[in-house]
Amino acid sequence: MKKKLIPMIIFLFLWAGISAKVSPIILPSPLRVFYTSLFLLQNNYNEILITLSRLGASLILTYLIGIFLAFGIVSSKNLKILIQPGLLFMQSTPIISWILLALIWFDSRYIPIFIICINAIPILVLNVVSGMEGIDKKILEMASIYNISKKDRFYKIQLPSLIRFLLPATEIILGSSFKVIVMAEVISRVGSGIGNGLNIGWLNIETDTILGWTLIIYVLSFLISKTILTSLKNRFRRYL
Repeated sequence: MKKKLIPMIIFLFLWAGISAKVSPIILPSPLRVFYTSLFLLQNNYNEILITLSRLGASLILTYLIGIFLAFGIVSSKNLKILIQPGLLFMQSTPIISWILLALIWFDSRYIPIFIICINAIPILVLNVVSGMEGIDKKILEMASIYNISKKDRFYKIQLPSLIRFLLPATEIILGSSFKVIVMAEVISRVGSGIGNGLNIGWLNIETDTILGWTLIIYVLSFLISKTILTSLKNRFRRYL
């Protein structure tokens, strides 16, 4: 733990040293950014809640669509041939391209949700499909021969394999989603949310506000990811 803190301490000392020699517009001090973050948290919690609500809606939609597509691909070779190339294309296309297209296609309110789905669905589907296809067919055949119920087959054979692929996919999705949704808010210039706060800081040339929001994004992203993943790992520990 102490070793992990050393790079952070060095970074803060370098930041403080550089900020003391330049204008606050170029680089405000770490302390100023910290106090700005506290001010933003106290006075802009509604903006944070709006971004969190968008993130929650996006993830729910992602998992509903993703699980449905994954099971469809596993159950139908024709559907796999039809959908998998599209998922690979979605995954390889830069996020910025999707945001620019979304600016043409949608009202700005829906762009962040669309972008999260575009970013996360391929990750989720391809991992779930790998988990389902990785199940030993001979074990499933043996379960069928011994008349093991479909419920027991799912919970004792299919679910453990699925969880081992689903958790890493969830970790990747949670690690990127908060940053992606804020980026979409900034570029689409929505009138609310953390992205709107960043835009206001940029328009007013308030570097401390931009860095303050950045610190909030980092902390919230870490806490959300850590909380959800810890909860899921504890819940499905016996399958790992």
